[in-house]
Amino acid sequence: MAAEAPREDNVPEGRARENNVPEGRARANNVPEDRARADTSTVDDDPVEGTTPPRRNAARIVSALVVVALVAACAWLGYLVWSDHREDELRRSAVEDATRLVVQLASYDHADVDANIEAVVADATPEFADRYREVSEGLRELLTNGQGTSTGTVTHAGVQSVDTGSAVVLVFLDQEITNVTVPEGRVDASRMVVTLVRDGNRWLLDSAELA
Repeated sequence: MAAEAPREDNVPEGRARENNVPEGRARANNVPEDRARADTSTVDDDPVEGTTPPRRNAARIVSALVVVALVAACAWLGYLVWSDHREDELRRSAVEDATRLVVQLASYDHADVDANIEAVVADATPEFADRYREVSEGLRELLTNGQGTSTGTVTHAGVQSVDTGSAVVLVFLDQEITNVTVPEGRVDASRMVVTLVRDGNRWLLDSAELA
């Protein structure tokens, strides 16, 4: 009896091992553990889509702070310029009004004392207006009987102090006076310290004293 031939569909054990994937190659096809960790770390460090990197955020914050600082500096410089201009305007108007008010105060005519009184009190504070009326009433008869006249001229005026509410102005005054005693006239020179009070867009006379 002939021996049974081996089956062709039976694969020898060695052949079977060759058909299977070698163990080393299988490991090669798998991602090594260290590389997997590295890849995971790289993914974690990358910024998430839709977010801004920290450095870019910091740059934007710095830029915003610089802009704010520049705006504040420009505003402050603008205020200083405006303040200087405002003070110059106050000084100029104080000198002009003090000059006009002192000339008005130092000028009178015995023929029309009331006109002089009303002109002075119209540009004076209520307190000064009351004092001036009282003094003028006492001088009315003297001026009329003595036929007194006076013309005031301011030769120089300068601001001693000024703010938005008040000003003190030093005024140099020449007063040309005539009366029955000195019909040819004489010139009296004097210095006056004039205090003004701000009332809206104008200055009011609050006091005028010889210096």
